[in-house]
Amino acid sequence: MSYIKSALEIALEKTAGEKLTPQEIAEIKQQKKIDSLLAKYYKDQINAEQLWHQFKELPGQYLIKAQNSFLRSLAFQSSPYDVEKRETGIMALESLKKSNQSSDIEHYFKQLVKSQDDFKKEKEELTESLAKELEDNPERRLQTFQQGSQIIIKELTVQEVMEQDEELKERLNQMEKKYMQRFNLLKEKVADLIKQNNL
Repeated sequence: MSYIKSALEIALEKTAGEKLTPQEIAEIKQQKKIDSLLAKYYKDQINAEQLWHQFKELPGQYLIKAQNSFLRSLAFQSSPYDVEKRETGIMALESLKKSNQSSDIEHYFKQLVKSQDDFKKEKEELTESLAKELEDNPERRLQTFQQGSQIIIKELTVQEVMEQDEELKERLNQMEKKYMQRFNLLKEKVADLIKQNNL
């Protein structure tokens, strides 16, 4: 998903060498208003319905910008609350468009949540299976080390062995990458739907 510069960023780049046009100044003011509305929404100072009413008054092009802002702030590590908050915001603004893609966007958001849930489930299954193996085979938890002229044998806890297991760390890392890739592809599909809409 390519990063789209905001009007504010473009304007700031231009100010380095020349004066802003009245249109660019108006664009910056409008962008600041949007950023302020989104900040209030994130802080629960306004709800989705109030967000909808505020955007109803703004020119249509800002719907896509705000929806993209919601989408950019969504990460694989986002909590269920944060995912739902962004989905609700995107859907509220989607309902203001003539070509409403709400059902498709909703479908992809379900898939986004599923990819997070599938990762958690697979991670739990892997760690629980290894923990059971270590419980059943205490000899796998023995660690020997030399202290002076003595050989010391120490029995580690299941947790300690798992924390030191490089193979487990690598498997979990690969697993997370796989699900994160799926999550980001789904985000791109939502971005495409938002972009394709006729205002």
